[in-house]
Amino acid sequence: MFLTLTTYAQAPKEKVLELINVMQADKMIDQMMDQMIPMLQQQMKSNLKSEEQKQKLEKVNTIILEESKTFTQNIINGSMVDIYAKYFNNKDIDDMIGFYKSETGKKLLELTPTITTELMQKMMQNEMPKFQEKIKSRISELEKSI
Repeated sequence: MFLTLTTYAQAPKEKVLELINVMQADKMIDQMMDQMIPMLQQQMKSNLKSEEQKQKLEKVNTIILEESKTFTQNIINGSMVDIYAKYFNNKDIDDMIGFYKSETGKKLLELTPTITTELMQKMMQNEMPKFQEKIKSRISELEKSI
């Protein structure tokens, strides 16, 4: 009975960090940041009015890059650990670690960015036009009935 209770106890921080490491979560967050940073930079650039302010843009870009690294580490060591520990017990974490260390788990990690990109492209090419047309049609019908 003691074994059962400890197996299903909340996962300790060290175990969750091991899982996060095996899942390569830092790479995923870095990829998200790589997509967000150009948007932040563009927003900052559009807010700069004078030539002097625009010259400061290089320093601003350096600040953004430095802070994004801190941001990533704060997410991984703080929020991510807390959330995983909240929803998964020791056994869950051990099972996921085992999966992500397996060949299939490694393949999933390797292919997830490619699959996600391909899915988004297909969605935008194939499904989004249909979705937009249906919305447009239903709004038109709604306007006729009012």
